[in-house]
Amino acid sequence: MIRSKIFLLLILSLISFAAEAQYLTGPNGVKYFYWRQSINKQTANIGDLVFMELVGKTDKDSIVMSSYFQGEAFQIFVPKPTYNGCFYEMFTMMSEGDSAEVSVVADSLFEKSLGSSLPSFITKGSKFRITLKLVSIVTKAEYERRIAEDAKRAPEIQAADIKKYISENNLQMQETPSGLYYQFALKGPARRVKVGDTVMVHYTGYFLDGREFDSSIPRNQPYTFIVGTGSVIKGWDEALQLMSIRDRLMVIIPYQLAYGEKGGSSIPPMTPLIFEIELLNIL
Repeated sequence: MIRSKIFLLLILSLISFAAEAQYLTGPNGVKYFYWRQSINKQTANIGDLVFMELVGKTDKDSIVMSSYFQGEAFQIFVPKPTYNGCFYEMFTMMSEGDSAEVSVVADSLFEKSLGSSLPSFITKGSKFRITLKLVSIVTKAEYERRIAEDAKRAPEIQAADIKKYISENNLQMQETPSGLYYQFALKGPARRVKVGDTVMVHYTGYFLDGREFDSSIPRNQPYTFIVGTGSVIKGWDEALQLMSIRDRLMVIIPYQLAYGEKGGSSIPPMTPLIFEIELLNIL
């Protein structure tokens, strides 16, 4: 498999220069030609999800990006072209199984399409060639249908995953009516937190697979917020009302009480979260 991929890359490198004169111009200015054009005429539309094998090369034939080296096809929701000649236009001109090459100006590609500065090793104004193979298309409607189906099944799957985690780690957790699971590591006698209290906490957050995604402890920056005002996820507002000063609590928060169906900046959609929380003070 690896040899075949390397062989393909070598072939593409050898024949790209010879094909320079074959470039055609698309309706919005993209410079392109087909290596292979299938009989399937169902092309992608803006907003569709496409799986694309992609190789990007400089005018000196240096490979800058490659899905073959990454080991899986790139996934992208087809965007609108950002300028005349933008390679995004090619996505809407290809069908499943098609292979094509586009030629763009390097700085336009990086600055206008990719939203980044031109790498120092690429000459401003030089040509940049992108070889594309469209593996599959998932229409916007089909993608939304799949997401809706996943959302319906997610609570059942999540419940099983949480119970499995609790069992495998021999935890003795209690469940609240909302579906929050909690277990005290240290429980004090002081009064519990109430809505409106300003609290100071240290915390560490994990996924169910054990990966840590955030912690206030290495930064030595306790987090301060007002309970019950919506400034944190719902699961935190509920968890803190179980706690007293100096309590340490482990809590499993279902996604409905965390970042929901859409997820957050570093949190995937429909993801339950684990937090270890220490209540340092009520201010």
